[in-house]
Amino acid sequence: MAKTSDKAQKRNIFKRISDYFAGVVTEFKRVVWPSRPEVLNSSIVVIITLIFFVAFTFLVDQAAVNVVSFIAGLGG
Repeated sequence: MAKTSDKAQKRNIFKRISDYFAGVVTEFKRVVWPSRPEVLNSSIVVIITLIFFVAFTFLVDQAAVNVVSFIAGLGG
């Protein structure tokens, strides 16, 4: 079997790192960055959603604690 060695096929580590960062720069140039109002509106939606789910989780947890306490109180 005539195989070329893996070392011969691999490029220099510094060339690979250089190519990687060149690709990163190219991709950053393609990014469409959101405007300040878009970021602000999205942040407000995330904060309101977070508050809702924290409150919901707290209420469900409190209900579960009360149900378990009630059931535990029946046995004793």
